[in-house]
Amino acid sequence: MLPIVAKAVALVAIVAIGYAIKRLGWATASDFGLLSAIVLRVTLPAALLTYFNGFDISTGLLTISLIGLLVNVLPQSVGYALARHRSRPDRAFAVLNSGSYNIGAFAMPYVAGVLGPGPVLFLSMFDIGNSVGAAGVGYGWGMALAQEGRIGVADVVRKVARSHLLWVYLGLTAFRLAGLHLPGPVLAFTSTVGAANPFLAMLMIGVGLEVRLHPSKYRLAARFLGVRYALVIVMALAVWYLLPLDQEIRRVIVVLLFSPLAAMTSGFTASASLDVESSAFMTSVSIVVAIVVMPVLLMLLA
Repeated sequence: MLPIVAKAVALVAIVAIGYAIKRLGWATASDFGLLSAIVLRVTLPAALLTYFNGFDISTGLLTISLIGLLVNVLPQSVGYALARHRSRPDRAFAVLNSGSYNIGAFAMPYVAGVLGPGPVLFLSMFDIGNSVGAAGVGYGWGMALAQEGRIGVADVVRKVARSHLLWVYLGLTAFRLAGLHLPGPVLAFTSTVGAANPFLAMLMIGVGLEVRLHPSKYRLAARFLGVRYALVIVMALAVWYLLPLDQEIRRVIVVLLFSPLAAMTSGFTASASLDVESSAFMTSVSIVVAIVVMPVLLMLLA
């Protein structure tokens, strides 16, 4: 258990480094946009190429991907409903910051460290649906709300279609379903670039983090986090007691539901010119919650 906690604490320490270099003046809040562009368009796609190359996908396991999609869309819908009488930027923020789960950079060390390599496939399948929900549905919906003028279904679909991460995930899923693998030289490149993703993603959150928020922003973060974890508890109970899946699969999914907000959430928020400070603060709080809750669940559900 100590190595798992050490890995999680290391991620929090990187967030602290990002915040420290901003306070020292080595970086500014405006650098968040550059970091998010590098993470979302370079290191994360490279990490995904490497990550997907190492496991096999079966059509039967796509049920887990469907669950990953649903547990994104439900919080997004609830977030939108709670903000429906507010401004469009507020509704966009609600959609972008209500779903998503940090699987590859955070949950993987926890689950793989305790349960071994076997359940990694379940995490991977969950992450496919999670990514389609966050980088596809959530991104398209949120970015459409953030734009000027009236929006319709076609606007959301166009925004979804412009999500390069969605196409990366869908392309990689099809690639692996076909049983294809990356050539060795390509894998050597993507693994080198992708290895930087956890560090840069957490550093980005630290640069965007502002612990001295306006009181209204604390209330905003508390409201969204409260709704998130209330929904997570309900969804976890439903998964554990209602789904006709193997116990090991249900155990993994329940633990993953308590993963932190994905680092790309703050990047999407920045791309929409919304409240990055509150988004980064919420992500950091969700990391602390995950450090405490996830290992406890792994032990209790054994």
